[in-house]
Amino acid sequence: MAPDGNDRMAAPRDLPAVRQMSVAEAHALLASGGSVLVDTRSRNLFDNAHATGAISLPLSEIEAAHGAITLDGVPPDRLILLYCA
Repeated sequence: MAPDGNDRMAAPRDLPAVRQMSVAEAHALLASGGSVLVDTRSRNLFDNAHATGAISLPLSEIEAAHGAITLDGVPPDRLILLYCA
């Protein structure tokens, strides 16, 4: 039962919006298919090198959209793992 007393399942949006996690936890989420890896560096840096399977969404675009971003082709039930390096 949800904390508010309703009999609904907790949706991903009920989780903290942003949190840090270990590399091992990120690997496990990616391996389970429940997440997508997003590289927040500039497109030039992404094109130069990026993690296998990552998609590019530069932080500048996230900021320009005031955080209201959509990732085409990513199911809404997937966790989005943001990284920069």
